[in-house]
Amino acid sequence: MNQQYDQSTGALENTRLTVAQSPVEVRLNFIRKTYALFTAGILMSIIGGAVSLTTPLGDMVLSLAPWSFLSIFLFVIAASALSRTEGLNYVALFGFTFVTGVIFAPIVAFYSPAVVGQAAFLTLIVFGSLTGYAFASRKDFSYLGGFLFVGLIALILGGLANMFLFKSGGASYWMAWITVFLFSGFVLYDTSQIIHRYDERGYCAAALSLFLDFFNLFMAILRIFGGRN
Repeated sequence: MNQQYDQSTGALENTRLTVAQSPVEVRLNFIRKTYALFTAGILMSIIGGAVSLTTPLGDMVLSLAPWSFLSIFLFVIAASALSRTEGLNYVALFGFTFVTGVIFAPIVAFYSPAVVGQAAFLTLIVFGSLTGYAFASRKDFSYLGGFLFVGLIALILGGLANMFLFKSGGASYWMAWITVFLFSGFVLYDTSQIIHRYDERGYCAAALSLFLDFFNLFMAILRIFGGRN
């Protein structure tokens, strides 16, 4: 915690240091904690998927489609809002990743295990390469934020239109390609935020952002492997 002088009130204010302004051991601990939680979140989503496919939850998700898939937006908002609240941040992160596995496992199950494995492997390669580049270059990709946000809104609106109105397999296929490029940009942006912008308490928020990037990359690549079907 740092102190700054507020000229308007004549008082000292406490300001939280970013991890980039902290000692090396603090930065390393933050990065280790963030990526450990990110990995744990992926494992939790796999557990949620296993529960979904071995219980009536999977059939329930499919019977309520597409509304069950739209509900993920509400879970994202809730998890993001609680990601910095001590005591609830872990619950929000692991609750969200578990629910994500429950909701999307029935979709993944439509693909053969070989295709799922290939998509997961390629996702690891893409995600790992972009993460490595962001850390090695130490560039600040914050300038991408506006473009990525606009692209995300457009992608969401296009996806909703296709889901409810057009129901086009071809459109879904090409939107998957757009998703890959968009969330590749988000990997660079969010990794840059971890390096340059987050404070010490932002580990759950950072892990949640990385999970969303990885998950969307995986689902898009899986969709591409499925072709236009």
